[in-house]
Amino acid sequence: MIIEGVDNLLVRLSHCCAPVPGDPIVGYITKGRGVSVHRKACPNVAQAEANGERLIDVYWENPEETTSLYNADLEVQGYNRNGLLNEVLKIVNNTTKQLNLVNGRVDHNKMVTISISLGVRNATQLQRIMDNLKNVQDVYVVKRPFR
Repeated sequence: MIIEGVDNLLVRLSHCCAPVPGDPIVGYITKGRGVSVHRKACPNVAQAEANGERLIDVYWENPEETTSLYNADLEVQGYNRNGLLNEVLKIVNNTTKQLNLVNGRVDHNKMVTISISLGVRNATQLQRIMDNLKNVQDVYVVKRPFR
């Protein structure tokens, strides 16, 4: 990561929005914890700015060339039918080898929300997974949630 105008500071990726290489990002200098890096769309960025935190420009260095895996969260919503979870997991497993968490819940209207945490190299790989999940029958929404 490249941080404009700052050297020798602790840098951490925020867990609330889980940025991955290729995402538009921004950082802010926290009190005692260095630079916290968030996706630009993260609601906590607006809150930090309102609280007087200093936002700084942060960029990924060669996001398409990274070989490290970064945690990303997905939320899949759809109609709860037989085999839906199986199809979702098959798509994830065909694209990445690191599946960290799967959690599902069904509401009274037979709508399911599947929360997935997985390891990806960059935003391009994550978008490919999301696009493939959107093509699954009975899946209506695929998004990256904010915590």
